[in-house]
Amino acid sequence: MPFYDFEGQNLFYQRCGTGEPVLLFLHGLFGNSGNWKYQVEFFEKKYEVITVDLFGHGQSSGDIDPVMAPRRSAEAIDSLMRNRIGRPYLAIGHSYAGFVLPEMIKLGDPHLEGAVFVDCTYPGNEYTIEAREKFGAHMLSLADDILTNESLYWYDTLIGPTIEPEAKRLILESFRSSDARWMFQSSGGCRKFVENCPPDKTPTPDTLPVFIMEAGHGIGENFARSWINHFRMARYYLFEKAYHFFYIAEHEKFNVLLNDFIDRRE
Repeated sequence: MPFYDFEGQNLFYQRCGTGEPVLLFLHGLFGNSGNWKYQVEFFEKKYEVITVDLFGHGQSSGDIDPVMAPRRSAEAIDSLMRNRIGRPYLAIGHSYAGFVLPEMIKLGDPHLEGAVFVDCTYPGNEYTIEAREKFGAHMLSLADDILTNESLYWYDTLIGPTIEPEAKRLILESFRSSDARWMFQSSGGCRKFVENCPPDKTPTPDTLPVFIMEAGHGIGENFARSWINHFRMARYYLFEKAYHFFYIAEHEKFNVLLNDFIDRRE
C-alpha cells in the first residue's frame, strides 16, 4: 500500500491514470479516499488521479491532534505533491476538506493550479464557529453507544432521503470505520483552529481558479456559510435540491461540471 512518510506520520494515498493536470481528491469528515469512487472511474481515463486519506481517517495516521489535523494534513499533502508528484494539479475537497484546502493555498505550491470547494463551510464567522462548538460539545457528552447512534442519525440527515442504496453504502462504508469521538473533537475544535489558521488570511491570487459547488440542502441553504464570500470571483454552481453528498448521489452531473471547469479554468 502506498504511504507517504511525513515527519513520522503516514499519509495513505493512491494513484491511477495518466495525464495533466493531476486531480487530487480530498474527502470530508468521517470519509476516506474510497468516497471518490465515481470520480476516479470517470477521470482516470484522461488524467492522473490521486486520492488520500486525511490524518485521523481511513488508513492514515490517527495519533494526531484532532483540532489541528487539517493543517497537518495540508502540510503532508503539500509535501507529497511537491516532492513525490511534482506536476501541475487541481485539488478538489469535500466538506471537512474545506479546512485543508485553504491551508494548502497558504503554503503556496506553484504546482497547485486550481481549487474546488464541494459543499465546504466557510468557518470565518462567529455563527459557524459557535454552532460547531455547541454541536461538538453535545456529541462528545454522550456515552459511546449513544454517540454511535446519534452520529449515524446526524450523518443520515446529510445524506438525504432520496439517495440510491449503492451510493448510500459507499458513503457509510467509511463512516462505520471512523472514530466518532476524534471526528467531533476535530470539528468541535473549530475556534482554536480558526485562531491558529485564520480562513480570512487565505490568499485569493488571480492565477488560482476556484470553483465552488454547494447543495441546496447543505451550505447553499445559507450563503453566509459559503466560501463564495471569500473567493468572490470564483465560479459557482448550486445543486438546488441536492444534499451534502451530491458528488456521489449525482456523480454524473458533478463529473461533467468538474470536467468543464478543468477544461475552461484558464
